[in-house]
Amino acid sequence: MAFLKRVEVWVLLLLGAGAAVWVLIDQPKVEGDPLPVEALDNVDPAPLVTIHRCTLERDFGNARLDIELRYRNTYPRDLVLQPPDVKLLTADGKEVPPFILPVEKPPQIPAHTEQSVRLRYWLEAAHLNGALTLDIRGSKAEVKSAAPLDLQKLESHQPKVWQGAIK
Repeated sequence: MAFLKRVEVWVLLLLGAGAAVWVLIDQPKVEGDPLPVEALDNVDPAPLVTIHRCTLERDFGNARLDIELRYRNTYPRDLVLQPPDVKLLTADGKEVPPFILPVEKPPQIPAHTEQSVRLRYWLEAAHLNGALTLDIRGSKAEVKSAAPLDLQKLESHQPKVWQGAIK
């Protein structure tokens, strides 16, 4: 244990311990962090679901739709944003399948909080012919208007972004 007699080793150990304590204690606020519902009591009542941005990326005959939204979970249990609580529905009521990556956990919103999240769906060209509606526990938000969107006019692997719903 001769290396513990060196001053440099002790300096590095102290710096490492200080950095570890700082990482464990510091919790920065970021956009996706949940806000307690109690902090929102003085704010005007807003809808439970607010869509900020929709990104559509064509992949040859299909497309991936990323929906960035803010949701206020007023329920006493955590909400895992996956079916059956969360559904993307076509105009005729058919459910659009979610885009699932095995290494990516579905977003979760703790009870009595509000948080920004991103949902992903895998669309076929037929899904873009009519309206798309996001249903989260009965709260609905328009994702795409009824106007048809021709998937073939979009460049493959080039994301197209809409602020709010797709028009």
